[in-house]
Amino acid sequence: MTGASGGVGSTTVALLAHRGFEVVASTGKKNEHGYLQGLGADRVVGRTFAPDDGRTLGPQLWGGVVDCVGGSALAQALRTTRYGGAVAASGLTGGNELTTTVYPFIVRGVALLGIDTVATPIDERRALWLSMANEFPIDRCEDMVAQEIDLGGLTVALDLVLNGAARGRILVAPHG
Repeated sequence: MTGASGGVGSTTVALLAHRGFEVVASTGKKNEHGYLQGLGADRVVGRTFAPDDGRTLGPQLWGGVVDCVGGSALAQALRTTRYGGAVAASGLTGGNELTTTVYPFIVRGVALLGIDTVATPIDERRALWLSMANEFPIDRCEDMVAQEIDLGGLTVALDLVLNGAARGRILVAPHG
């Protein structure tokens, strides 16, 4: 799980841990390790979780990865996913470029899955929302909403997100 201390990452850590998965959370924020463990992460690692030793493929570390960062984090996730594993990509804060080789795909059979938040039919969305509402560990919600802002605070909040300084979700409550 890359970008684990952000809004999507925090939610994913809590959901996967609640469902019984072993969760390894990746973050560049050393001060967020306790927060992520509190959400259910079994282990927390830094942004660079597998040294780039020049080899095309890294060690087979994970069966699946949820990547909320993109860029070099996504490439690193792909080269360290186990044979037959999958990487679901949902974020671009690390960039929209993907510099990798075809080796994870043809040697290990790794699947790269995009998470669509635009064209998913409303019936599928409603089913997912209902599933999350029924399964989500509600005791973790309060910790994951870092702050509530109005529309006037949006620029500052977006700068925090883009600079990797945000934690959890930021609730935008338009007033008046």
